Amino acid sequence: MKKIIILIFVVFSVNTIMAQTLSSGNYSSSDLGYTYTVSVKHEGHIITITESNRVNQYKSNGGNTYYHIEQKYAHFYIKVAAGNKYYAGKQGSSEQVFTYSGGQTNQEEALPSGIDNCPLYDKYLKLSKTDHVNTQACAFCGAAALAKCTYTDAAPYLKPLIEALKSIMEEASKCPCTDAIKQSEWNAVPDN
Repeated sequence: MKKIIILIFVVFSVNTIMAQTLSSGNYSSSDLGYTYTVSVKHEGHIITITESNRVNQYKSNGGNTYYHIEQKYAHFYIKVAAGNKYYAGKQGSSEQVFTYSGGQTNQEEALPSGIDNCPLYDKYLKLSKTDHVNTQACAFCGAAALAKCTYTDAAPYLKPLIEALKSIMEEASKCPCTDAIKQSEWNAVPDN
């Protein structure tokens, strides 16, 4: 009987040690070639990841692996490595490591608002549908606005957009949308 009690205690202790709890706050990853930041809240068996354009919840049945709660995304998971680090992945693909980058838990202040609150994107989306002469330029300007609303570091997205815009402009020295792309950002990309 004493051995059974000790065995139960050991199993319970190992399971408790294995189940790490993430600190609430911002986590960032640079594994995709740019820095991507999310807000994380860990409560019991649920981890809530708030991205710039959506909220995702992951659930664990014990242990340190949490699976997306929506059936169509069930192949996405979070693997908690420590109180300040987790891996995000999709079954059959490589994982990205996210590390704690700050204690900000006010998601409105911590993360950009993304597509749901990006007036410049909305402006250029409407223009792309109504200004048939400048549809392509409006689409590129809208993409630049969206990059700034969505990503902490929009620079990797802006350069190819500016290059594409310059290639269709009659006068490549003038930015067609200085409200979405600063003239200094425009000038930093050489003309083709």
